[in-house]
Amino acid sequence: MLEKVCIKNVITASEIVKVQHLNAEIWGSQAIPSHQLLAAVQNGGLLLGAYLEDRLIGFNYCFVGYQEGKMYLHSHMIGVEKTYREQGVAELLKHAQQEYAKENGFQLVRWLFEPLEARMANLSFLKLNAISYQYKSDYYGPLHDDFNDGLPSDRLAVEWWVERNHVDDCLDELEESAEEIVPWSLTVDGLPMLDRDGEFQRDQVFMRDAYLLAIPQYLQKMKVESPKLAEDWRYKVRTILSTLFEQHYAIVRVKKHKEYVNFYLLVRRSLLAL
Repeated sequence: MLEKVCIKNVITASEIVKVQHLNAEIWGSQAIPSHQLLAAVQNGGLLLGAYLEDRLIGFNYCFVGYQEGKMYLHSHMIGVEKTYREQGVAELLKHAQQEYAKENGFQLVRWLFEPLEARMANLSFLKLNAISYQYKSDYYGPLHDDFNDGLPSDRLAVEWWVERNHVDDCLDELEESAEEIVPWSLTVDGLPMLDRDGEFQRDQVFMRDAYLLAIPQYLQKMKVESPKLAEDWRYKVRTILSTLFEQHYAIVRVKKHKEYVNFYLLVRRSLLAL
């Protein structure tokens, strides 16, 4: 299927209407007004569409950002029709975004994503080799769409250097030697739970070169089956990642588990070729 997918720039009002229909199908709302999308793409922004036999099945919306003296491409929203998720469509969109960045002089692409969403974590760190060392607590305030409802809108800030790859041989060795920063276990209902006994202490100093931190494989399923457990994951992961980032660690990779959880690999930033 993937070889039949075509990535194209979306630039007309009629094309944007189709993006908004897909947007509403995915999130249950039109998060960005059509007139704003049109103004953005005609004034330096980027809206990419993924088409299968001329039918829109995915999109990626980006605009130019400026921060700390750097211009970059900010990837604000990416979505793929449910039928075609986890088949590589999002990765195709990101690589088209990468080519656009190269052609237009951008060295850096940034985006934000839900720290507990394993699918987006896999795309960001496992497939694209991005990194993160900034945690944004309740970044957007309350969100009530299908994906975000029920939890504070925490986000990881991700950096993707389009012509530079931080990954090297040392990461394989670090992943093998990394220990879980806190344990995870299963509840009586068979759902994963992080740090049942509250072992993590915010004031402790971390000395190892690398650590592993579990995240749930299926956040949305957990939010339905046990909202309180999903909330427990939110606040524990927020505390742990914020603490590790303050001590100069970065997420550089995702390690997959057979079921229940995946793991973030956090490595000292001084060991990375940044």
